[in-house]
Amino acid sequence: MDKRENILEATLELIRDHGFHGCPMSLVAKNSNVAAGTIYHHFKNKDDLIMELYHYVVGKLVCVAEEADDAGLDFKTRFMQFWHTMKRFYIKESSIQRFLEQFYNSPYFTDQMQVKDNLWYSWMRKFFDSGISSGALRTSARPEILAIMVHGSIVSSVKVELHHNKKMNLDDINLGEIAEIVWDGIKRQL
Repeated sequence: MDKRENILEATLELIRDHGFHGCPMSLVAKNSNVAAGTIYHHFKNKDDLIMELYHYVVGKLVCVAEEADDAGLDFKTRFMQFWHTMKRFYIKESSIQRFLEQFYNSPYFTDQMQVKDNLWYSWMRKFFDSGISSGALRTSARPEILAIMVHGSIVSSVKVELHHNKKMNLDDINLGEIAEIVWDGIKRQL
């Protein structure tokens, strides 16, 4: 891991634990084991660091999804792999899910950013478009809507698992069932 990536990863952890405002550059430098001046060699200021962190996180999401996808498989198998892979990733890398939640509810996520194409949502649109084209998914559903709905189900299940796992274990609840229910809702109806 190079210094820039160290800084980004340390910032992710700090934001997870303290939020944007509880993450001064001095603490980022300390937690990434670099001099404060080194941070400014890679990033103009804290705002630039947070924006770059957003693009870094989006790149990680795309990379994880691409690595797990095998276009040679039937689409239901691809869908299940996508759903479970992303759920495991968000649980393992909880700082990413927490960062995105904070970012999307912050002034950093401007109107201009909302309309700008995003690599992650572009990847998901293409993924679901391939499912529609293959005949596996409803042709009446737009890939954008499928991406929102499916990704939302993943994020919701991650939040439940992270914050309510004791109750789930007590009640023997398997959140993997959500993927099956979502699949039943989006697959082409015969």
